[in-house]
Amino acid sequence: MPTGFANPSLGSCQPVALHLAEEISHRVIDEYTEAIAILSSAASLMDVTAEPALRRAVDRLQAMAEAHRSLLVPITEEYIDLGHHVGTLCSSLSRASLSEQGIRLTVATDEIQLDPARCWRVGLIISELIRNAARHSLKDGRGSIRVTLNRNGSSVSCVVCDNGCPASDLSEGRGRRLIRGLTAELGGIVEWKFTQCGSFAGVRFPVITP
Repeated sequence: MPTGFANPSLGSCQPVALHLAEEISHRVIDEYTEAIAILSSAASLMDVTAEPALRRAVDRLQAMAEAHRSLLVPITEEYIDLGHHVGTLCSSLSRASLSEQGIRLTVATDEIQLDPARCWRVGLIISELIRNAARHSLKDGRGSIRVTLNRNGSSVSCVVCDNGCPASDLSEGRGRRLIRGLTAELGGIVEWKFTQCGSFAGVRFPVITP
């Protein structure tokens, strides 16, 4: 095992936790679907001035539902390409909110095969890092966020950086605690760096092959 890593004793996700997360996610998606149907029905009954606004709300909800769906636990026992998983996730997040805020999200990844449980955790980490960057460093809108994933031998490096300004309060909140917890479950390490030219978050974790 590469030095500097925590002990990756998790193996795969505990089945109960995975099933619970999957059940909650499906319920949320069902609620999105119901809300979209209600708005679509209302739009068909509104006058020509109100209908476009409702249609835009429907499109936004559909994009948000797709972003949430991309965070579901992958339903497969086969190893999957982490780069493809993260690319799909980032595309959904961009359509759901970032593009409307004027934030450009770019992704560059290697082809990295991971088991579904670990791939899911990495997706959650990246999603939270992107949301944190948009909410804090780029809170005034405009700017860019870049995600890179590289495999270096037996480890994977993930970097999420932006060109915004750091928040005045850099105390660790729930989002960063969640990222630390998920990274620890991967047996990895995470660090942040905040400058006046942008913020940087780096995650490194070992690759566990069958």
